[in-house]
Amino acid sequence: MISIRSSYHPIDAAILWCDLAAYQDEILRVDVSQPGCLRKHFPQWPSLQKHLECICDAIICGELPATYLGRPISSDHQVHHEYCSVRRADLLVWFKRTFPDQKPAFLFPPNLDHSDCISLTAHLVQEAEIDASQRTIEKLRQELAATTEEMATLVSCNRELSERLEACGIPSEVSEGAHNTLIGAVLEATLGKSNSGQIQSIYPSQAALVEEITRRFPGVSGLSKSTLDRRFAEARRHFAQVFRA
Repeated sequence: MISIRSSYHPIDAAILWCDLAAYQDEILRVDVSQPGCLRKHFPQWPSLQKHLECICDAIICGELPATYLGRPISSDHQVHHEYCSVRRADLLVWFKRTFPDQKPAFLFPPNLDHSDCISLTAHLVQEAEIDASQRTIEKLRQELAATTEEMATLVSCNRELSERLEACGIPSEVSEGAHNTLIGAVLEATLGKSNSGQIQSIYPSQAALVEEITRRFPGVSGLSKSTLDRRFAEARRHFAQVFRA
């Protein structure tokens, strides 16, 4: 029997999978929400309970797309399977992937000669794959939008932080480079030699200059020997790189 329905409840699909359509009314009188109820009431059809659980597990795991009271559901939703619906196209694709050796008559037409026609199965599979691709594209589009918004927020925060640092007198990366260039130029002009080779400073070395600064300004924040040694070294390295460029 070939069903022409566009969607199925899990119990309906399980009944048709077991080829028990003739007993559908009798089976549906049982409360299928109770675990193992089908096995208890219909021991002569052991595959009925197994097939129903298989379909429900696939829905819970997200392997089989389904809707709950008309709304899409995902693997993190707790729903009553008797209110779920599965599209025929999605059910057909799930069968082809999970049970390739099974061809339930309610989904798969008999092997007739349709050489001049487009295969219904191929059409439904393609339709389901296109829908799945569209869902993936939409998810990626949403993720891109969220990432773009997050990046814009980070750029704004970075700009605001840089402005606050400059207002507090803490140099940004750009101003730090400018300071190093200035300090490096001053050190080169004061501690270096003229073009004729004459010494231009009363201080014979950077160490002597550092010693004089710490002697004149003892206890001043930012003018300790270790700070001056480090800053002067950084400035001279930076200036040498700028000069080479």
